Amino acid sequence: MLHLRTKDKSLAGKIVGRFVKSKAEKNKQALLESKYLSALTKPVAVTAITASAYAATTLVDAPKTQKFLKRAALSAALAGGANAILKRLIGKKRPRAIRGPDFKGPTLKDKFNAMPSGHAAAMAAVAGSIPKSSGPLVLASAAGYAATALIGKSRTDRDAHYKSDVMVGSCLGFAAAYLVSKVSSPAPPYKK
Repeated sequence: MLHLRTKDKSLAGKIVGRFVKSKAEKNKQALLESKYLSALTKPVAVTAITASAYAATTLVDAPKTQKFLKRAALSAALAGGANAILKRLIGKKRPRAIRGPDFKGPTLKDKFNAMPSGHAAAMAAVAGSIPKSSGPLVLASAAGYAATALIGKSRTDRDAHYKSDVMVGSCLGFAAAYLVSKVSSPAPPYKK
């Protein structure tokens, strides 16, 4: 006799369990695979959002917020540009690509543009731009890192990237944020 209870550990129960998901699991998966989440976290979109927020803050007196948003926009733009160049030079195959070598070298084909992840690079660039001080900014930094991890998870769940692609993209984003923070910080006074 075939038992179809979801808690049943029989073969039939395992098969049914794979296809029957709870509403909460479906909603969580839908968020991670959302085309809107993917569109909003592309490097160009992240740069446009942070640059627009920077432009809006120029209307009010918020110098710390302006400084953060300016660095975030510059970091996201730098990470996006470096990412676009590296993707074409590396030429690593995406997980969803069926045919072809793992690495093709310099190419413009989308199925060979997996490494690094541009979404992870852009999010990490913004997260890395958040000032690391006490109070609510520590929570903002933690939220930025959590958002970067969520985007990385969504990119691997959609078979757009391997975990290594997401890690390299995140490192690229944090490096861009670090470089922008060093370039935009005032130099210490010269002492004789």
